[in-house]
Amino acid sequence: MNKIKILIISLVISLCGIQLTGCTDDFENLNTDPASLPTINPEEMLYTAEINMLTSGHCWNAIYASKYRWLQYGAGIWGYTQTQYDYFSTSIGNSIYGEYNDMGSYVTNIKYLSSLKDNASDYSNLNQVARILLIAKGIQTSDMFGSLVYSQGWLAREGKVDDVSMTPEFETQEQLVAVWDNQLKECITNLQGAMGSSSQVSLKGQDRAYNGDTQKWIKAANAIRLRLASRILKREPAKAKTIATEVLASSNTANVFSSNDDSFILWFDNLYTNIHGGDWHSIKDMDIATYCMMDYLNRNEDPRRRMYFVINNLTPENVTAFNAQQTDPTKLIPDTYTRWEGSSASYDSWTKDRRRLRYYLEQGTTQTDMRPANMPQVRLWKGNDTEGSGGNWAPVMTYADFCFLAAEFVLTENIPSAKTAQKWYEDGVRASLDQWNALGKFCDIANYEAMTEAEITNFLSKPDIKWNAGKGLEQIYAQTYIEHFKNVDEAYAFWKRTNYPNRTSSIVKFEEPIILGVSRIVPRKVIFSYPNEGVHNYINLKKRLDDMKSNPEFGNIDDAYGRLWWDKE
Repeated sequence: MNKIKILIISLVISLCGIQLTGCTDDFENLNTDPASLPTINPEEMLYTAEINMLTSGHCWNAIYASKYRWLQYGAGIWGYTQTQYDYFSTSIGNSIYGEYNDMGSYVTNIKYLSSLKDNASDYSNLNQVARILLIAKGIQTSDMFGSLVYSQGWLAREGKVDDVSMTPEFETQEQLVAVWDNQLKECITNLQGAMGSSSQVSLKGQDRAYNGDTQKWIKAANAIRLRLASRILKREPAKAKTIATEVLASSNTANVFSSNDDSFILWFDNLYTNIHGGDWHSIKDMDIATYCMMDYLNRNEDPRRRMYFVINNLTPENVTAFNAQQTDPTKLIPDTYTRWEGSSASYDSWTKDRRRLRYYLEQGTTQTDMRPANMPQVRLWKGNDTEGSGGNWAPVMTYADFCFLAAEFVLTENIPSAKTAQKWYEDGVRASLDQWNALGKFCDIANYEAMTEAEITNFLSKPDIKWNAGKGLEQIYAQTYIEHFKNVDEAYAFWKRTNYPNRTSSIVKFEEPIILGVSRIVPRKVIFSYPNEGVHNYINLKKRLDDMKSNPEFGNIDDAYGRLWWDKE
């Protein structure tokens, strides 16, 4: 890998933003003038595409300040009061949309660059991998924005300057499903066709997911197909079942995820968040665990608890010493508080909720934070926070996630599979524990302590965890929600699809968020607005909204609580 080239490209990307304005002429040429592209190796573009799967702006706008609290992984956020459930606009998804557009540019550049090579066929695997990445990002982006430019997108990167490339049409979610599923199958076929070929350009060092392992990319493509099927299960059940049947067929076991080694995760080094800077550490702002999460984690003695949250300082000794210093009885910490506490997700409860208040034990020149509510493990998002030595990662689809999705299809749709729903579920739970155990170490989280087999066995024997056919679907849903602690975009799509968790679910139960006496609900899409006449591509921009609005469940374009096409009630 030419590390200098990649570093320069990556730095420019992080500085330029979505529109790539204010950059050097050379980099502008790279994105607008195909003639400049031969100076860049196609495989070097793969890393550049992969870093756009999850950026700091995405984490702040779409996760920390919105979905993380709507889904009650965390309660409250610095700088936000009664706006706890009001913060929503088109800007909430702009980072995701920008990432998608940037990825599309680089994936198209890869295609164009490799086509110029005398040995263009040796770049087949690279092109398939890049396309799988873009489709995975497209699904995530469409979850927020509905119709997207895809088939006619980024054509200028190939030197096609005409009416189509300059005024691309948007494809509806219904159209995108067909296009993406067909392309994923093509990717699998092409990857299989190149298996064993020694002439394929190596992706080692460039590919942060599988380091160029072709078989794992075949599995990833099938996993994304199953995710796509889950999106359309209510809208096009027959098509969804067909896809799931093809993916989970017993004859297809070599081509589906079978262990955590297959997890579709992009792995980056300790300095990644420095080079690609921004608010990676701002998970600190969402600094309070919820009752929802802590009730589940404590009740089931889930060993992932310490992987997700930092243990508080409420040891008996500290509580005794702190209480001895207080002259105001309202500041005494009750001896019923434990090392693991959650706070209310409801704004109207905050002033009464002592678990969220910040206290300090004064011991000479040392202050010990005695706030009861636990903080998230910041290094899960930024491995080198507070001089940590951990790495960085971006989840796309873990093996556990795949297992739970497979379990759901087998259980509810009777999809034939080499495993029963129970087996998929049990494999998923164990995989999640093992994956998070490894992630805690990889990220060098605070006070890392590996899970023991004894505590894993204890957890697996809990009534809400041990498979119970009578409540199997809720068990699958509960573990999916817990597994998605960092993959919050997928948790958001999962919640829209299943309405889980909710205020009546038993394993993981949402709290009712009350703000100024009004019960709030989770928004379902971005707020749109019609373009002004005369703007570039006006006809297609307007048609996009008209087409989505034709769905009666969509509501008004400025209604955040309406539904996109595959978010069918």
